[in-house]
Amino acid sequence: MKKIKLIIFFIALSSCNQYIGTVEPDYTPANEVTEIFSNSQREVFISKAEIGDIIYPKIINTSLSFNNLKIDKIINTDENSVLNFFYDKIILSKDKNIYIIENKNENYISKYKINLNKDEKVIHFFGYSDKIYILTSKSRIFAIDDENLIEVINYDVFTNTTPIVLDKSLIIFSVFGDIYEIKLEVNSISKKDNFNSNPGISIKTNIFEDEKNLYYLFNTATLVTFDKNNNDFYNNYILEDLNILSSIGTINELVDSPFSYNDYLYFLDRYGKIVAYNPITSDILWEFDINEIILSYLFSNDGYLILLTFDKILIFSEEGNIINSYTHDKKSPISIFSVKGNIHLISEEGISKLNLNDNKEDSFYKNKFTNNIDIFYQDQNVYLKDDKSLFKLSE
Repeated sequence: MKKIKLIIFFIALSSCNQYIGTVEPDYTPANEVTEIFSNSQREVFISKAEIGDIIYPKIINTSLSFNNLKIDKIINTDENSVLNFFYDKIILSKDKNIYIIENKNENYISKYKINLNKDEKVIHFFGYSDKIYILTSKSRIFAIDDENLIEVINYDVFTNTTPIVLDKSLIIFSVFGDIYEIKLEVNSISKKDNFNSNPGISIKTNIFEDEKNLYYLFNTATLVTFDKNNNDFYNNYILEDLNILSSIGTINELVDSPFSYNDYLYFLDRYGKIVAYNPITSDILWEFDINEIILSYLFSNDGYLILLTFDKILIFSEEGNIINSYTHDKKSPISIFSVKGNIHLISEEGISKLNLNDNKEDSFYKNKFTNNIDIFYQDQNVYLKDDKSLFKLSE
């Protein structure tokens, strides 16, 4: 009897494909990603948005204003020229000369000969103890004392990046990734640390800070962080952590040092990725990939991010929404700046004053510029330095 029951059980099992239940088809994972928020859903166009006062990459004097722009050439420069402002004076290097230009009278120019070695160049001007000092690429320090330019000390450390200037010291970076501190009171130098440099491009970046840290971009791919209280370097791997958490891809080439706004650091990748990231909580407020090269940027105290690409100017809100998009027709755009909420676009052919609310160009000021431009704001003037000339913009 038991044998008969066993035979009946096997016959029933074979009739249902050896599985008592519902047979599902094989599951093959699909390589698909569903976006919760697409880029198009985050475009909320506001034609008359007030962007506020610009605080990054440089604070713009809120009283600065002009309606009719005037462009005056002050002096010739070269691609290695360095510029800074001290005590109502403009300090400029060119070749083996240092020029001091009176800010209120550009026709009054003093000239000093600096004894540079072969392949040595001026890196930075800084002020200390009511004097103007010069740092070179061999870490030689010169001082302008009354009518004389004298060599103070030679540290013989090769550097090619802007130092961090503190109250009584300098933090300099050797080309090999060594970090030194120069104490200006006693003219001493000591090695603080070293860091691993990723392959990147040396660019003129800003040094930004938040409540605890100083952020310094050694090159486009190497972010260096210091404790603001004791100026000590430490490995915090902020960029590496961000790239693990980000869903828009790897950030490799930063446009500038990350800047802080409402506890978030803003990272701008040259190839169009933008992330607002809190390194303490590992929280990403928002991220966006415009899939275009970022040429220049502005950021306001109201949280608006303005970006220049080869064919557009985009304005992002604090929440990461595109609130305005302006298509320009400049073949060689270089940079943007803002005066009283008016965006000005610098191209190789001149400066355009744009009306983003009406999506038109209000005026164009013709002038030849080279591609490498630095922008400075001083009193009621804007200064532009390219590879050939220093210009003053005024009304």
